[in-house]
Amino acid sequence: MPSQVETSPWRLDWTDELSVWIPEIDAEHQHFIQLVNELNEAIVARMDIDVVKQRMRAIQEDAVAHFAHEEALFKRWGYPAAEEHVKKHAQAIQFFHKIVDGFKDNMTDYEWIEAGLKVKQVLIEHLLTEDMNYRDYCRKNGKC
Repeated sequence: MPSQVETSPWRLDWTDELSVWIPEIDAEHQHFIQLVNELNEAIVARMDIDVVKQRMRAIQEDAVAHFAHEEALFKRWGYPAAEEHVKKHAQAIQFFHKIVDGFKDNMTDYEWIEAGLKVKQVLIEHLLTEDMNYRDYCRKNGKC
């Protein structure tokens, strides 16, 4: 039976499809997924706007630290697509800032839902495209 990347529009569960097979990075990715799930739980439960913003800020902080870690690995590996990947990191951080700045008390349910799903979408797309590229490079060239 094939594994599924997601089990509901709100929740993302870790599967081997998301693994880059670098234990320290996979652990960071799993933590990031947990934070996104917690954000979406807060949105679905319509928790206080301060709770939602705090959870989004936790995602931002985690992403900044994780991206810095990946970028250090890229330098060590001599990853040829590092510059482009770093640009994708900057775009993701900018997107997360925009989402946080957009959270307001008077948002409609649709706006809350859309924001949470967009955060999850950015994460999934980055993992399944950008991170799989460095995974393949790393494994092919014996860097990890």
